[in-house]
Amino acid sequence: MKEKKPEFPVTIANLKPGIKADIRALEQISLRERCEVIVYFEEDLARNSSYEKDLKEFSSFEEHERPFIILESFLKFQREMNPIFNEALDQIPLGITIIRTEPTGEYVRVIGLLPFLDEMDMS
Repeated sequence: MKEKKPEFPVTIANLKPGIKADIRALEQISLRERCEVIVYFEEDLARNSSYEKDLKEFSSFEEHERPFIILESFLKFQREMNPIFNEALDQIPLGITIIRTEPTGEYVRVIGLLPFLDEMDMS
């Protein structure tokens, strides 16, 4: 069964838990609105921990070795490693499952979950 393409929300207000948002939409939102998007690689951690706790727990690891990363850093790394990364996203959109949004006082933090490669729709 073919999975539907990720949604392309245009504001933080449209980021509801459970939706799969296109990673490019999240990048645009993070550039326009006062928010920080954190993407996790491990579902249990994304759902049952806090970013502050995780930062402390994984402080001895380099940013790219942690089970989570700021979206901006993730995209920068991917674009440096693969010059056609943006074009690849046109062919195979990358959907980030929104776990939650949380106000921090200064901005909104968005917690999302990256799919495993075998969960991505390659058709």
